[in-house]
Amino acid sequence: MQIYKKIETEIGTFWGRDCIFLHKITFENGTNNLILDGEIDGNLCNPERLGGDVLYRLRFEGILALSMIELDSWDCECESSFDEILDSEWIRALGGKVSEKHRHFLLQTYDDVFEVVCETYTLAFSELPRNDFEEYR
Repeated sequence: MQIYKKIETEIGTFWGRDCIFLHKITFENGTNNLILDGEIDGNLCNPERLGGDVLYRLRFEGILALSMIELDSWDCECESSFDEILDSEWIRALGGKVSEKHRHFLLQTYDDVFEVVCETYTLAFSELPRNDFEEYR
């Protein structure tokens, strides 16, 4: 049976439709990496992070499977807006290059939900104003 486990980050866990906004999606073909850039509403973190939004860059590396669905078309009982799915049915169903290194993640943003089976991820934050953050230029 699948288990949804909320991911603890350096700024807490994330909850709710309004918590994670996505501004840019980049897929690096050949490396099978997905990069998501956007903002997190600090007021919707647990513990609450007063002081406004935080910019993020989430990078999934070594992707074997990727799914994106519009949020209003999706229905799931998850633990947070960013979960790891343990004992994943999707990983068990995958053939090919799947290995014990692969993990299943679910990310719920304001508009879309991403499910990713990959080897690893990195999540970086920046508190700089958006106009000073080089990646948004």
